[in-house]
Amino acid sequence: MLKAKKLLSIIVFILMMFLYCLLVMAFLVKINFNNGLVEFFVYFVLGILWVFPSMYILRPFKKK
Repeated sequence: MLKAKKLLSIIVFILMMFLYCLLVMAFLVKINFNNGLVEFFVYFVLGILWVFPSMYILRPFKKK
């Protein structure tokens, strides 16, 4: 059962990352950035935000 749970966790993680990337790209295409610094900050923040949900998805890999 543990191997199946880990495999499912990996599949869910990959699918959720793919969905997150698609949503971020679709959202950012609609915004016209006139400042490179603002664009860098937005991409930086959105690039870091995926870490927090991934901690819960990858929980079966955490050693007890």
